[in-house]
Amino acid sequence: MEGDTNVKCRVAVVGSGMAGLVTAYLLNQDPEHRYSVEVFEIGGQLSLDSGSLSVPNPETGKTDRIDLPMRAFSGGFYNNLRAMYDFLGVEYQPQRFLFGFSGVASKLSWTSQKQPQKPQERLHFVHSSNNHIPFPMRPQTATLISHLFEIGYLIVCYAWFTICCFFVPPLPATRTIPCESFRSYIQRIRLPRYFVSSYLLPLFSSVATCPHEALLEFPANDLIDYKKKTNGDQHYTVYGGVNEVQRKLSQGLLIRKSAKVVLVEPQAQGTRVCWESTLDNLRSDTSEAIFDRIILAVPPNVVQAIFKPLQYEMSQIPTISVQSIVHADETTIGRLAGTDTLHSLSARALMKGSDAQIIYLRTFAEDEPQTESIHVQPSGLLVTTCPVSVIDPDKTTQCSTFTRVLRTPQSRQIITDVFNRTSSGPQVLQEKSKTQWRNGDEGVWLVGGWCWDGMVLLEGCIVSSMIVADAFGVEIPWKCCP
Repeated sequence: MEGDTNVKCRVAVVGSGMAGLVTAYLLNQDPEHRYSVEVFEIGGQLSLDSGSLSVPNPETGKTDRIDLPMRAFSGGFYNNLRAMYDFLGVEYQPQRFLFGFSGVASKLSWTSQKQPQKPQERLHFVHSSNNHIPFPMRPQTATLISHLFEIGYLIVCYAWFTICCFFVPPLPATRTIPCESFRSYIQRIRLPRYFVSSYLLPLFSSVATCPHEALLEFPANDLIDYKKKTNGDQHYTVYGGVNEVQRKLSQGLLIRKSAKVVLVEPQAQGTRVCWESTLDNLRSDTSEAIFDRIILAVPPNVVQAIFKPLQYEMSQIPTISVQSIVHADETTIGRLAGTDTLHSLSARALMKGSDAQIIYLRTFAEDEPQTESIHVQPSGLLVTTCPVSVIDPDKTTQCSTFTRVLRTPQSRQIITDVFNRTSSGPQVLQEKSKTQWRNGDEGVWLVGGWCWDGMVLLEGCIVSSMIVADAFGVEIPWKCCP
């Protein structure tokens, strides 16, 4: 069909997040015009920017855009994302952050609307991204001696961790044993428990948006590679939010909104796609069409539900639901003793001329350790991700839920097998596999932040989309190797 100049290859892209839109954009921009692309989106608007919102900023008198989830990125890790932004003419700017670390021994007083009689938590350290404030600000609850000791302790621990990242590689998978987990790696390099639980895991969990226990099960290579590539690099945010990225990628695309794809079934001639309209809950009429190729730009749990050949493999890849809440409930940080350090006159003088934004990383140590992040927006609103403490619903502006794909040594091997036709992973995993399906078999392709060997972030979306476009014979207009 692709050789016929009068008939285009019909391609269905299921999902309109970053991976789906980038893939659809690349195929739609094919110089030879070989592909007719149709995007299926379950919601009433495109996914990439569906959780974001615009809010007035009282101080500037302008409107700020809040991206949900947060879309900040660091230079060295996101080379392909930056190359695409540069090609599209998307403006991005350096962004500094102040991270306030705190710990809570018990969740009880923070999962109740009642004010605790005594402070249960103290701000114990403030870290400036890339150390743009040379000497860390001292929380008012810390003595000078304890503050100096904390600084010295962190310098030693962080230096040791950084050295290990560059010179002590994680153990690779063997024929019978999966690759090394992050838990095993930090034990092997003997990182102190306090540094790991109070600083390292909260920082990484704010990137991966998952509980500490899940993060410890990540392949060590994911986190070490991320650390090496972002070490000392600047953070960036898209000017005005990712809605401009969405607008440019979706321009000229045929998009079918409010269409829930329920089945992707390979046929003798093409692949059948069945979908239901989500506009009318009282009706369940199903429509269908035959496409030549299918791009599944959805999480593994959705692939499992709609594509039978990969049901087993996708069931082995863990996912969780993550919440981000935009609100004005300042009691969520008001009960944190020492927060006035970041809002004092001396701190403002120190930060004068800086656009640094404050992110509180509050770690709950009881039960399964978890860190909630509270991002103070320029408008004064707060964005709490992975919330644990109770937020007043009357002060909530918006709540967004998204799926986070988790990584384990076992799921890493499954993904490697699916995306690498020459893979020969651990035998224990191969014996459990129900199929030898590989990406592109039967004209079906997978793309997404989880569809590569690395952290499940936006860079994975771009890389996996570029790989599919290359397989389709479409030139990548931005020059950066995946």
